[in-house]
Amino acid sequence: MTARHLAVVNTGSATLKLALFEADGGEMRRRSSRTFEWGSREAMPGAIEEALSNLDGEPDLIGHRVVHGGLRYTNPVLIDDDVERTLAGLVELAPLHNEPAITAIRAARRHFPRTPSVAVFDTAFHARRPPESMRYALPAEWHERFGFRRYGFHGIAHASLARSCAAAEGVDPAEVTAVTLQLGAGCSACAVRKGRSIETSMGYTPLEGLVMSTRCGSIDPAIVLALLRNGLSPDDIDEALNRRSGLLGLAGTGDMRELLAADVRGEKDARLALRLFIHRLVLTVGAYLTLLDGEGAIVFGGGIGENAPDVRAGVAQGLKAWNVALDPALNLANREGRISRERSRPVYVFATREEEMIARQLLELA
Repeated sequence: MTARHLAVVNTGSATLKLALFEADGGEMRRRSSRTFEWGSREAMPGAIEEALSNLDGEPDLIGHRVVHGGLRYTNPVLIDDDVERTLAGLVELAPLHNEPAITAIRAARRHFPRTPSVAVFDTAFHARRPPESMRYALPAEWHERFGFRRYGFHGIAHASLARSCAAAEGVDPAEVTAVTLQLGAGCSACAVRKGRSIETSMGYTPLEGLVMSTRCGSIDPAIVLALLRNGLSPDDIDEALNRRSGLLGLAGTGDMRELLAADVRGEKDARLALRLFIHRLVLTVGAYLTLLDGEGAIVFGGGIGENAPDVRAGVAQGLKAWNVALDPALNLANREGRISRERSRPVYVFATREEEMIARQLLELA
């Protein structure tokens, strides 16, 4: 069988990760990977063009991470003009992510018109949660009229973390039970039972849930009403909640490294931001462990989850009632694997391998 060459385009809110894989029979090898960043929204199209211009040759398949699949897409789908138009209509539900994804899809289809492009959705992993996790307590007709539901996001990342946890515990991915934490510029939690998402912190958009770099997370909806009544436009509020809130709004920076350094210097705003960030994590993980009947590991992933031992230690301290106790040396070592003490609840750190998960789904679809 001839080896197949796969390109995976993973667009985030400020970066594009481009990974190339070679699949030969049952073996899949990562050939290369590169990250492209844009400092501003205006610079995003140019960064994406540069990324796709750097592809070495024409791949056999191109897979795109798309954050929001809406009600229509709960499995990977081959992208045609109709799919592209539908995805463009979902941009307002995930403005920080779907806009770069659509830009990348259009650029890929323009650069490689003969190569099939496939969309793989972050919402898909969460699409089969129980109804009580999916619905909002709103007028019933709104769910049909407006499509309101708690979609959940970061699904590819959470599936990757669950898969790594299963490998560490020597069980099939369909048997793993854990609370997975994808903590980066965007942050979310997921309760995984027997390999399936049963609850997650993001909702109708990636704005709900935990405190994030520039996103506020869950707030009282009456705050939005108060802002509207005080003359702010919907666009102004949207921009503020998505781009000027979260850690940035609390402490003037959305960068966790800068925040930790400011905390060491004794800056009060940084200390408050860190405490609030950890507090929301502890509340969420504790609730999810309850949903899992007290069972399961805790898995940290994402830029913060992988690289901020002080954050992991703070979360563990808040969850000591759940028999969470880190091994300080393992936690500070900042490497993948178990970081908890013997006879305590298993706690792991793993790199999030979204590109590999997307590549595997490409092969399954093809």
